[in-house]
Amino acid sequence: MATTEKTVAARTGEQFLDGLRGDAREIWLNGEKITHPLEHPALEAAARTLARVYDLQHEHADEMLAPAPDTGALVNVTHLIPRSKEDLERRRRAVELTAAMTAGLMGRTPDYLNVTFACFAGRSDVWARRGNEQGAENLVAYQREMRDRDLSTTHSIMNPQVDRTKPEAEQAAGEVALHKIGETETHITVRGARMLATLAPFADELTIYPGSDIRPQDGRYALSFAIPMGTPGLKFICRDSYSKQRDRFDYPLSSRFDEMDAVAIFDDVEVPKGRVFLDGDTEGYSEVISDTGWRGHIMHQAFTRAHVKLSFAFGLGHLIANTTGVGRFDHIQEKLGQMWNMVELTRSALVSAEAGSFLDEGGVWYPDDRPFLALRGEMPKWLPYCSELLQLIGGGGFMCTPSRADMDGPMAEAIAKYYQAGGADAERRIRLFRLAWDYIGSDLGGRGELYERFYLSDSWRMTALAYKLADKSFPESLVEQFLHE
Repeated sequence: MATTEKTVAARTGEQFLDGLRGDAREIWLNGEKITHPLEHPALEAAARTLARVYDLQHEHADEMLAPAPDTGALVNVTHLIPRSKEDLERRRRAVELTAAMTAGLMGRTPDYLNVTFACFAGRSDVWARRGNEQGAENLVAYQREMRDRDLSTTHSIMNPQVDRTKPEAEQAAGEVALHKIGETETHITVRGARMLATLAPFADELTIYPGSDIRPQDGRYALSFAIPMGTPGLKFICRDSYSKQRDRFDYPLSSRFDEMDAVAIFDDVEVPKGRVFLDGDTEGYSEVISDTGWRGHIMHQAFTRAHVKLSFAFGLGHLIANTTGVGRFDHIQEKLGQMWNMVELTRSALVSAEAGSFLDEGGVWYPDDRPFLALRGEMPKWLPYCSELLQLIGGGGFMCTPSRADMDGPMAEAIAKYYQAGGADAERRIRLFRLAWDYIGSDLGGRGELYERFYLSDSWRMTALAYKLADKSFPESLVEQFLHE
């Protein structure tokens, strides 16, 4: 695609890194205050991985970039509001390319919130209800800013877990959950905490929007806004780093793909009113998730990434079986068949959702969310189960993987002899098993399993929701015909 510099809004990797260098933020990791992620060894590798994500859109410009409808500047297609079935298909391809670069392990690459805010802006009429026209205008303007600056954003949409026997606004005397404490002509002031800001060290901005229901009397907790990561009073406390500062041979995934998770602390943070999208409307707090089409759009993104990750897990199992020769056993074939079933059912759900897509009442092209509702309850079980199947396929081989230092050391000749496999030399076999172990058994692998169980809410709640939302008319009619003979 022939382009000129001034017509391209999509950032390069170096432009992304320049943004991280120029915006000091307060991030706490292992007792240390960090203001620039590129200056910390536990964060630098993932920052550079995100830079590769930004470069990727230029390497695949024909598939990943398109003109913005109002400016004509080339932007990532995940920023665009879909207006046709073809738009959904092209967005899926862009998400797929992004996910493939990390084998689907990074669940919060910028396309996740690009899709979210394009969906929100496409249905700004929902945000404008009950006199919130200014909040809706602010949101539309912010989504254009996200698009035109090609921002990397994180979000924190859940309040901390303090005492689940009480409503969020009553836990810890109402002081822990994020809430509004003051207002002037130019800004609102907020205090409290939110979880879980995945990608926080590598984001340009933090977004806050609804993540759970709220009571009518809890208006000061009904907030949605966006602020830069370096906003005074905004702090982030990270979990342990799972990034391995080791040779990539030893840890091919966790040496570069730890996207980090953090709790956001708001210490009397001032939010400019032009960045406030919702303030006090408890009805709107629920409606912007239920009525904007967010469910279908974000599952379109999420299950595209999940399809890539399932494909990667299946590929690992297949190659391990072929390398060690266990693929000839029918019980191994059955395990690999289960993994392929998950891959294919996910792919089929994506195709089905796009084939049944339609123009919603707000003029946004919406994927048929029925196959996604079914997957939403199953995916939190499928991906962890794939890890279990990989353990059974690889067996004790996962405990027999020397490091790069061993392979380059005095034992190199012995390793070449005793670690060979029927389908590969020693180095390829060791590389394969170290890759699979980093996926299922390392710190990053454990975090990934927990992430998949809960990042779109828990399996049991989503399965119950699928039942409640299901169209039961045809099944009922099949039964009723025999009850009225």
